[in-house]
Amino acid sequence: MDTVDQSEDGAQASVARRRLRTSEEKLAILEEAMAPGASVAAVARKHGVNANLVFGWRRLLKSGLLERNREPAALVPVKVATPTVMPDRASREVAPVAVEPVTRRRTGRGQSHIEVLLPSGVMVRVHGRVDREELAAVVAALRTR
Repeated sequence: MDTVDQSEDGAQASVARRRLRTSEEKLAILEEAMAPGASVAAVARKHGVNANLVFGWRRLLKSGLLERNREPAALVPVKVATPTVMPDRASREVAPVAVEPVTRRRTGRGQSHIEVLLPSGVMVRVHGRVDREELAAVVAALRTR
């Protein structure tokens, strides 16, 4: 709920204050809001929460996610048996890439359009004139990533 603070020069500044409520507090507010004839908005206002938050808590309660004295999740000990080492670029062997399929077609303006689909799923599209060596350098750079 918002509160208003008075600054040194007399101007009022709105400051949002957020209060975390325990499961017990949420359930008590829900019990009051769900009583016959109760207004959720009035109960929410009384406790300084937004009515939408109370409706959200009610959904959590109905789905079984909001319970009293809920046990925290147990932590399980983990032991790493084999250390994982990632190779650096210099030590990686670069396998040749089969650049299949290469599609070459003409666009409506008479320009050439080439598409190269790499095995990693990367698509290289080139419009216009293509220098074979430059395209090979681009494909080689992409396959090392």
